[in-house]
Amino acid sequence: MKNIKEIFKRNPNKIKESKLDTALVIINIVLLVLFMIVIALPLLNFFSLAFNNYNFNKNVIIFPKKISWYAFSVIFKGSEMGYFWTAFGNSVLLTLTVTIGSNLVEAMAAYPLSKRDCPIRGGIMMYFIITMLFSAGTAPIYMLMLQLNLTDNIWSCVLISISNVGNLLYFKVFFEGLPKDIEDSARLDGATEIQMFFRIVIPMSLPVIGSCCFFSMVGAWNGYGSALLFISPKATNAFPLAYYLYLLNERLSTTKSDDAILMGRMNIQAAAMLVSIIPIICCYPYVIRYIKGGLMIGSVKE
Repeated sequence: MKNIKEIFKRNPNKIKESKLDTALVIINIVLLVLFMIVIALPLLNFFSLAFNNYNFNKNVIIFPKKISWYAFSVIFKGSEMGYFWTAFGNSVLLTLTVTIGSNLVEAMAAYPLSKRDCPIRGGIMMYFIITMLFSAGTAPIYMLMLQLNLTDNIWSCVLISISNVGNLLYFKVFFEGLPKDIEDSARLDGATEIQMFFRIVIPMSLPVIGSCCFFSMVGAWNGYGSALLFISPKATNAFPLAYYLYLLNERLSTTKSDDAILMGRMNIQAAAMLVSIIPIICCYPYVIRYIKGGLMIGSVKE
């Protein structure tokens, strides 16, 4: 009982909040709750449709009315099975390659640019920023992929996604905030720049690495714009998962041959999308602590 009283006992050293501050806190809490409800209700409806029997779709709001595995059986056992797992494997390859390759290249490019004694540092940064703000256009990029013989190939999506100047700027700002004394001590001990980068800078940069890797992962996994541009609908072996889902939705909306698929197309779409977001959801708990630290990049200066 005494412990409970101590919890609710007012701290005399705490600054007293005004009525306006209290009102703002209450308003923020109410808005956050409403925002959570607005987000949660469509997700619950989407989840329910994936597990619901297609004969009862009109009655589904939050919970499925009658549990059915029909939608998942179409994806995992039916005619879509081969296409789905091929697209899933392509997306895993795309995501891993883009996440590891792009962030490694960007971090290695940002490290020398974070040093004030880097030659022509301003010109190199201007070059990167110009490429971020202005694109050459769709036609030159498509012509480049044709010349490289990468159309209808998953590696075209990898190549077009490997560069991200925004992440390079995040790395640069973070590296500039690292303590200089640690690097000076490493130089005195005889460490080379490569050893210092991989053994000292990288371990100290986990917040920005975690944040940039997660953003790259989500972008590569969910993106289908490059596939829409470089991969034709006939090249089924080259589909990433997001592009497969895009084509699946179109195919289910126009099919008239199978009554069951026609009636259950909403359930199949929901089930396919639900399966596609599971890998990202599973990765999120492992990187959230790094994302929290990475969100503060550039907010504090010495």
